[in-house]
Amino acid sequence: MRLRRLGPDDWATWRGIRLTALGSDAAAFGSTLAVEREFDEARWRELLAPERGVKVVAEDPDPVGLVAGVPHEVHSDALYLYSMWVKPEFRRRGVGEALVGDVLAWAREHGWSRVRLRVFQDNETARRLYARLGFVGEGETMDRPLTTVS
Repeated sequence: MRLRRLGPDDWATWRGIRLTALGSDAAAFGSTLAVEREFDEARWRELLAPERGVKVVAEDPDPVGLVAGVPHEVHSDALYLYSMWVKPEFRRRGVGEALVGDVLAWAREHGWSRVRLRVFQDNETARRLYARLGFVGEGETMDRPLTTVS
């Protein structure tokens, strides 16, 4: 497996894995397959613009997972981790940990002081993963300060 950070020219790769994720686990996302299926190439490229943060895919050799880190709309010191998803047959194999780790590394490289995410309280598998990676929080919001050594 390899991780790859995407740019605008990788729009078809991001589109493919994102639509697969939305079709597989619709309830896990804030958007829908029907909405994003209508995005044109320009919209997909815009989502991958450098000022929109980082988008990462795990490949084996085709995409098997994705995650995004974008500037948080409210908390200017936080990068927001979202759209974390791994194909079911690749879960519990370290893919999610690798994806999150790459977003954390990118955040440090770009001077973010923390990474924030939302995870449903009943999603124990994801909560355990995020806790193992240093995220803390009792509600649906979990934070990961980046000023500590990991």
